[in-house]
Amino acid sequence: MEDVLEILRINLVGVIPEDQSVLRASNQGEPVILDAASDAGKAYADTVERLLGEERPFRFIEEEKKGFLKRLFGG
Repeated sequence: MEDVLEILRINLVGVIPEDQSVLRASNQGEPVILDAASDAGKAYADTVERLLGEERPFRFIEEEKKGFLKRLFGG
């Protein structure tokens, strides 16, 4: 993800995880952000808060796993 941000030269405002609630909300014709219990709903709400200037942690970013050679030689 860091590579993409660097190439595009943009700031990250949100990461929306894969979540079955997105499909359910879509099938019901409702925005997933209304499902405050779902990971996707929380992620969208966090993104909106960041856009409004609030400090919010990025809850759904997975640490990039380094391969054996990168761990061995750095990178």
